[in-house]
Amino acid sequence: MKSTVNRVFNTLLKLSFLAACLLLLSSYLPFKRLWQPASVEPFTEWFQINWQGQVVGWGKKQLEVSSDAYEVTESEHFEGRVRGQRVKFIYQHQYRFDRKPPHNIIEGKAKLVEPNLEMITEFTNSDELFVTQTRNQISGNFIEPSIKYTLDDYLYWRQFIETKPEQNEKVQLVKLEPHAQTISTQSFTVTQTPQGRHQRYELTNSSGKQLELSLKGHLLTEYRERGITFVRSTHKPSFNPEMQTDLYSNVGLGVNKPLGDINRLQSLTLSFKSQPNTDNSNGIKVHPSAQFKQGKLITRNAAQHPAQASVVDSWTFQPVSSSIENLSLSIDLPADSSTSHKAKVKQLVGFVHNYLYYQPTPTSFTTDEVISNGYGDCTEYTQLLLALLNQQQIPAREVSGYIYLGDDEQRFGGHAWVEVLLDENWVGVDPTWNLTQVTAGHLPITIPAERSVSDLDFIVEQIH
Repeated sequence: MKSTVNRVFNTLLKLSFLAACLLLLSSYLPFKRLWQPASVEPFTEWFQINWQGQVVGWGKKQLEVSSDAYEVTESEHFEGRVRGQRVKFIYQHQYRFDRKPPHNIIEGKAKLVEPNLEMITEFTNSDELFVTQTRNQISGNFIEPSIKYTLDDYLYWRQFIETKPEQNEKVQLVKLEPHAQTISTQSFTVTQTPQGRHQRYELTNSSGKQLELSLKGHLLTEYRERGITFVRSTHKPSFNPEMQTDLYSNVGLGVNKPLGDINRLQSLTLSFKSQPNTDNSNGIKVHPSAQFKQGKLITRNAAQHPAQASVVDSWTFQPVSSSIENLSLSIDLPADSSTSHKAKVKQLVGFVHNYLYYQPTPTSFTTDEVISNGYGDCTEYTQLLLALLNQQQIPAREVSGYIYLGDDEQRFGGHAWVEVLLDENWVGVDPTWNLTQVTAGHLPITIPAERSVSDLDFIVEQIH
């Protein structure tokens, strides 16, 4: 009986000792510096990418440790349908950081795959930066000053969380753009600390971008521009692009009734079902050619607005590429300096409209590529017209907004056009639609990047 009691006592003693060890270990873990280069452990993080209420891709962040380097790999894969066309976007970044302090980046590789565009950038960073870049089989080599970007820079927001920051505490996060090898900083503020059931940190920057992080510094959610959200996953997410609704159809601003032919509209007054606040960063920005009064947006046919003398006086024209020079010669513009800018603008608008054929192009091309491709959407039409106007020394700039897509769709879709300086006024023209004056169906407004456009709908107040 006594031996049995002793055995039970010894067992309880061992269990108590083990519990004490576990308690001591658990109390130590929060203070262990998980994200310092000397102690960082390899990791892999998966993310599901959501947009407009549906899954559009997956993301991955991975860190591996070798005998001489830290190797970081980031991958993002987007896929979906835009106006019936299957599109795919792939972004891959690979970095190698030196194991020796200060753990500077020693080499990197970045790959970008978009519709009709593939770009690969490789660089080696030592006393100088050696860069090789290939864009659609056209390659170039460059030597530039070396860059300073360390593993601490890459891990800094994780290291910041380890300090257990307080509410409203600020931090500067550093990011490397691998194709341009430029380094930028963004200021974030702690807008949420762990409390109650919300055991996470929230960081927010001035443009509204948010990061949600666990107590150990793992990224849980990243809210990007235009409603794109990265959500942490336990494994590689799967999705079927064929089950998605058309991505373009989800971006527009709906309207409660048809407008008819926008070329016949003299003016249009709209209001929002969900009223945006125009006094802060969450509200829309309205271009001077339109009005926003008492919650109502008013647009007019052939809208224009006076140019500020300070803007005109400081206007500078950019150097012209040989492709633009050659294209301008083919247009046969009048050489006579007395020819009015208005006549030249009309001719250039018609030329661009006929030169390009319309094709949804969710890719950013250079002007030379636009000329070579011969196709594009409103972005490329605008880009080419701006380049030709610049070559003719005519001040012009881009206007972003929305345009009515017709009664079949009964909504406004994202659009871009041009305004040109004519007779001391900024006058809107649209090369995509071959218009030398914009319609009342052109809405020159900007929705903040952090707000989903699908949250807003229009109500027609008045049509003239």
